Amino acid sequence: MKLQLTITPEFSKAYQKYAGFIPGETIRLYVRTSGPGTGGLFYAVEKDQLQSDDALYEVAGLRFVIRPSDFWYFDGGTLSYDEQLGEYGFMFTNPGLQP
Repeated sequence: MKLQLTITPEFSKAYQKYAGFIPGETIRLYVRTSGPGTGGLFYAVEKDQLQSDDALYEVAGLRFVIRPSDFWYFDGGTLSYDEQLGEYGFMFTNPGLQP
């Protein structure tokens, strides 16, 4: 499966500003669940290394990777950032996941 995802430059630059990531670093994007039972889903980030089957996006100095097990959540989505919301302005939208 090929992953279709848009990551805006503003998203990458905000992670550099608020999370202290530096150009050239590789950041893994993934999905986690929260709460008991069927809790909600949220996306998470951590420094990582590129693996051979990862999707790779190089945006404004950072390398974002996504493992195939998480493609289903990100496919068709957009990761963006709204500077008016400061450090809380990170947004993920995916019309394919809407009810």
